Amino acid sequence: MAAVGLFLLTVFLASLLAGLLPDGLSPPDFWFLFVAALTPRVRPALALVLAFGVGLFADLAGGGYLGLMAVGLLMAAYAILGLSTWLHPEEILGRAAILAGASLAKWFGVFLVVYVLGLFLVGPLDFAGAILGEALLTALAAPFYLRLAEAILGDADHAG
Repeated sequence: MAAVGLFLLTVFLASLLAGLLPDGLSPPDFWFLFVAALTPRVRPALALVLAFGVGLFADLAGGGYLGLMAVGLLMAAYAILGLSTWLHPEEILGRAAILAGASLAKWFGVFLVVYVLGLFLVGPLDFAGAILGEALLTALAAPFYLRLAEAILGDADHAG
């Protein structure tokens, strides 16, 4: 039930900041942060299914191409599960490295879908600007969101 509350809070925050920020600036990726908060707290198979489902919801809610965010968040959850076994997620540097690796995996998944479907709608410089802006705002929002998620969901066991 706590995960549903965090999901509704994520919907609210994503909608609020998407409406408040100027058009050229991408809001923080709260869907990515939601998956990052939920993945260490559930079984790995369930984490992957939830990440894909959250991505489909984000695709439908955002009016984008169905599957872009779904595959991206699936790759991010897979990276979180893998990197959590190699790094120490209970330490701040380990958590930051896991989030950075998961963010790279998310964008790799998005680019993979773009390449396979041939959706070259914008130039690489426009894409790079959107990625950097979103990455910066997500990195700034991550400590606050993840602390809030920990308060709502409880402490993660990081066991997978």
